Amino acid sequence: SVSKKQEGIEDAVDGNEALLAVAREIAVEIARTKGTVHADDVGKEMVRRGIPPLGPASGHIFRSEQFVWTGEWHESTRVTNHARMLRVWRLA
Repeated sequence: SVSKKQEGIEDAVDGNEALLAVAREIAVEIARTKGTVHADDVGKEMVRRGIPPLGPASGHIFRSEQFVWTGEWHESTRVTNHARMLRVWRLA
């Protein structure tokens, strides 16, 4: 069965596919530039470019064969994330 968290992420993605695709492209650019990437990096770059934030759908950015978890964590600096730990990703 699908977890409530997974259901929530899938609901958040519905209608946001185009924005999610842009977020993934940004994530790839960042990973190519600095070697690794996490959700805060992508969110900051989206804001810098004037692109609306993904919100809960950002949990889907790295659910792609393009990305591999490094095993590392980053403490989120976003106030709304309350110092939640984010996975650090690299390109596959």
